Amino acid sequence: MKIIDEKRVTYFDEFKIERIVSEPSINYNLFEYELSQRLSEQIKIFSTLEKNLPLFNAESFGNQVHFQNAHKTPVQRWFPYREGYSTKLVHSFLDELNITGNVFDPFCGSGTTQLASRQKNLHSFGIDVNPISILVAEVENEFYNRKDIEDIEIYIREIDLVSHPEEIFKTKFELAKRVFNKDILQSLLNFKIIIEKIENQKVRKIFFAAWLAIIEKVSNVKKEGNGIKYKNRIRTPSGYINIDKEEWEENVFPEDKFKYVKNVLVAHLNVIFNDIKNHYGECDKPPKFFNGNCLNFTEYFKDDIQLTFYSPPYCNCFDYFEIHKVELWLGGFVDDKKEFKELRNNGFRSNTNSLNHKEIRYRNENIEALIELFDFEILWSKKIPNVVRGYFDDSYTLLKTLFDQTIPNGYIGIVVGNSAYTGVIIPTDIIIADIAKEIGYKVKDIFITRHLTTSSQQKIALNPLKDFLRESIILLQK
Repeated sequence: MKIIDEKRVTYFDEFKIERIVSEPSINYNLFEYELSQRLSEQIKIFSTLEKNLPLFNAESFGNQVHFQNAHKTPVQRWFPYREGYSTKLVHSFLDELNITGNVFDPFCGSGTTQLASRQKNLHSFGIDVNPISILVAEVENEFYNRKDIEDIEIYIREIDLVSHPEEIFKTKFELAKRVFNKDILQSLLNFKIIIEKIENQKVRKIFFAAWLAIIEKVSNVKKEGNGIKYKNRIRTPSGYINIDKEEWEENVFPEDKFKYVKNVLVAHLNVIFNDIKNHYGECDKPPKFFNGNCLNFTEYFKDDIQLTFYSPPYCNCFDYFEIHKVELWLGGFVDDKKEFKELRNNGFRSNTNSLNHKEIRYRNENIEALIELFDFEILWSKKIPNVVRGYFDDSYTLLKTLFDQTIPNGYIGIVVGNSAYTGVIIPTDIIIADIAKEIGYKVKDIFITRHLTTSSQQKIALNPLKDFLRESIILLQK
């Protein structure tokens, strides 16, 4: 993509946004070698979609569209929610667009949009299908009075004085024995019962969120890619090797597992306690959160919206319920496989586990043209074409509903990443822009924040189109 010298001076001066030449960012003259038919067809589609779109080089947004620095950020560091973005990013849009009305996030996650809105004293709403997200969002956006702060300090001391229990605790989570050392599992279950007995509801929710936040750290698994990976599976120059579970646990965890879990929990509670004491301010307009499907948000509130700012699941087949399944099961949010499946089926259709046989009503010729280019012989699931169709069907439904509830001249900001299957890129940013124009929005800007990676096999095949493997922020206006 060729960047011209015209610097954008009216928007986001701090981030030094630059305008990309307004012609399609790719053309046939770019290549000095013969293109495959599949690449040529993609270029035609992308060129058509990008024509006259306001594209901006926004690399300075790159470190704001993910949670890389969240572990350093007060309040955001309370729960390791890797799918989020920074409050600084939301602040920049709130300020630049002069938002004074209601703010909404239909995929609120840990409540970053609401936290940023609250810090600007704006009224906001959030909805998420994941009950863990709602718990964390409520905890991070709660106001804690002096009595609450005193209670937090008292209960931290009480947790620190708890001694090793003799009782044996049970869980319905079938994988628990594989996911945890047996003593660590017993310790976690013991602290969960202690936390459930805390009388102050706000404090109880803080402690429960902190308990959920440490689970990955003290477990035998970590969140990686499209799910969880066992930590005792180690990568070596000659490939992966599996270390015996008991041997790995003995080498990694200290002898006193109960004390270890207690120290990790108390340390995290102290981080939260210090943030509340030192960084939390009062707010006249606390946000409201709802646990449900974003496509049905009008069932929860009818207020007009001036800005909707969100990051949906990407069209990359990542199952975010699979990523959080340990916390969902151990935390008691689901009791059986049926409940877990129902949660998945209520989510956005972004993976093969969420299709739920729902009818696909919205059709787009560019989406169909890209699906036709898939190499179906090597496509890892026959469901993927309907994942792509379902994803943009849900995107259309959400944008159409938002259009009806957004005030005139109101805005929609969407942080989204493109994806690829069998050497075919799904350019989510410009397809959503195309859908938005069809509904009646004006595509005000598309900020290209950073470029994404893909598998080594696809990287070679997609090299001529690598500029389209990217993460962008789409700004729409009603």
